[in-house]
Amino acid sequence: MRFLLVLAVALSSLGSTAVVHAQGSQSREARIAEAKNAFAVGTRAYANGEFQTALTSFQRAYELTGSPDLLYNIATVSDRMRHDEEALEAYEGYLEARPKSADREHVESRIDVLRAAIEARRRAELDAEIEARSAAIEAAARVKAERPLTQYVGPGPGPWITIGVGGAAVVTGAILVGLGQRDQKTVESAVPGSSYAMVEEMADRGPRRTKAGVALMAVGGAGIIGGIIWQLTGGHEEAMPEVSIGPTGISVKGTF
Repeated sequence: MRFLLVLAVALSSLGSTAVVHAQGSQSREARIAEAKNAFAVGTRAYANGEFQTALTSFQRAYELTGSPDLLYNIATVSDRMRHDEEALEAYEGYLEARPKSADREHVESRIDVLRAAIEARRRAELDAEIEARSAAIEAAARVKAERPLTQYVGPGPGPWITIGVGGAAVVTGAILVGLGQRDQKTVESAVPGSSYAMVEEMADRGPRRTKAGVALMAVGGAGIIGGIIWQLTGGHEEAMPEVSIGPTGISVKGTF
């Protein structure tokens, strides 16, 4: 009955100048026909529990007629669908246009209920957000308490390069020492009649090779020992990055 009365009021409003201007070139008869059809579809859909179809149809009828009485239908369907914000807006628009409506008391009671529901939902959403943030902060605090404050950072590849160069120097020095000793043995065991120039060259070259080899072995050995000491003592403790959660999100502090 309520919907049928709204239809009569809505159709009577089609003659207003404001509605005519709003609808542009569409004829009054065509708008009446479309509004009747939309209203009938919405009424049947509402009776059958097809609330989305009913809502769409009543909204279309309202667009065609501009009748504030249709806002009651829109509010009622939105209320049934638990579209609280849309229902509240439509109820408030209806009362604003029809302040002396006979069902004002009922509409005002629904407005109070919807406002309370919306406020409760927003408060629940805010509480849930606060709880989620608190849980994240507590989790971050637990991780911070359980993890070490520092981490060991090694000296890098430098020590191994030094050890490698030192090893190469030791090997080269050993080869030179071996060559020098060979030259010296050749001189000592030279047979009579050997070339004096060759013997003299070996006698001069042998000691030089031996000295150079010994020097290289000493330098290489020092490099190996220095590299080992560097590897064992060259690392350092470094502060772990600190993760914190605040109002603006997650932030990280520290050295990488």
